[in-house]
Amino acid sequence: MIKTFSARNYRCIRDVTAHLTPLHAFIGPNDSGKSTLLHGLRTLIQFAGGAFVRGADGAWQPFDPDLPERHPAMVGQPKPHEVSLACEDVRLACEVEGGSYALEMTKDGLVECVPRGDGTIKPESRGWDNESAYRLFPDASTAATFEQLRSAQLVRFDPDALRAPSGLIPESQRAGFLDDQGHGLPGVFFALRNRSDDALSVVVEDARRHFPTLKAIRFKPITSGTLVLEAELQNGVWVGANRMSEGLLYYLAFAALQHLDPATLLLIEEPENGLHPARIAEVVRMLRVIVEEMGTQVIIATHSPLVINELQPEEVTVVTRPSLEEGTQLTPMIETHNFQKRSSVYALGELWLSFANGIDEGPLLRGRGE
Repeated sequence: MIKTFSARNYRCIRDVTAHLTPLHAFIGPNDSGKSTLLHGLRTLIQFAGGAFVRGADGAWQPFDPDLPERHPAMVGQPKPHEVSLACEDVRLACEVEGGSYALEMTKDGLVECVPRGDGTIKPESRGWDNESAYRLFPDASTAATFEQLRSAQLVRFDPDALRAPSGLIPESQRAGFLDDQGHGLPGVFFALRNRSDDALSVVVEDARRHFPTLKAIRFKPITSGTLVLEAELQNGVWVGANRMSEGLLYYLAFAALQHLDPATLLLIEEPENGLHPARIAEVVRMLRVIVEEMGTQVIIATHSPLVINELQPEEVTVVTRPSLEEGTQLTPMIETHNFQKRSSVYALGELWLSFANGIDEGPLLRGRGE
């Protein structure tokens, strides 16, 4: 589990450290840096567990790490508007149980730092497309550190992606979505049916409790290797994916996460999107099950007080961005102004909603306006 995450000069972040719990949420105004924190975590874990390469279209794969434009010397000549950023040093770092890992980028290149078993740190230079991935750190303590950083999955489900047809997932491949938006949902459900005797039936039965018009889910082949989801209603009518409600699609996708091959870190952007308020609590419950039963750490970025209502005070961090110069700022919810007294009156999400102004959250953090 990642206990702390630090970022410096990463996108809108100047210098912050977040103290994380197994299930944790960032909440705050728009454009405050919540998604940037998730993206920074994903970039750090991707470097720790693999490499970035250029795709056929010239784009970075598996995703854009959001770092090259700050360091154009690494990838070619800077564009005119990038020159002023070229000398900013970027640092992403985390602390896990028994170890730590840091990624530093300067105008001269990329350096990764991992403490060795003898307590020393040997910085290693590594290119963007270097696949060597820490074969230089063979001791047991370092191996344990990297085992905790082996994979991160970002989820920001999009209904059009969830509705889209998809191919089958071979038995030899990890069962999961094809991208952050949720492409591949039909293939995911088909894999659940084939790889587990009851996973699919558990998901459908759970969905029936919250969507009483639902009777069954099936996979309709539209080519020899492509499937699309369909839902059967209680009256016997079959509904294609293009007519399924967004709320049902979102719920099915989150329910499937409990049965897929686990990532060490699951990053969820706005899990409340498209869901009835009563279903939001169920989704957070699912995420807590993923934490407790699968050992996956789950980090959420949200605007919803209903999400925060389902969490403990130590599991919430308030994110603000008072100015461009100051950048993103982090305040644990339990350290906000007069927290003990306020929390005796308000549920956690309502506390945030009642004292948040959507800009700098001054009434929440410093007590102005009371």
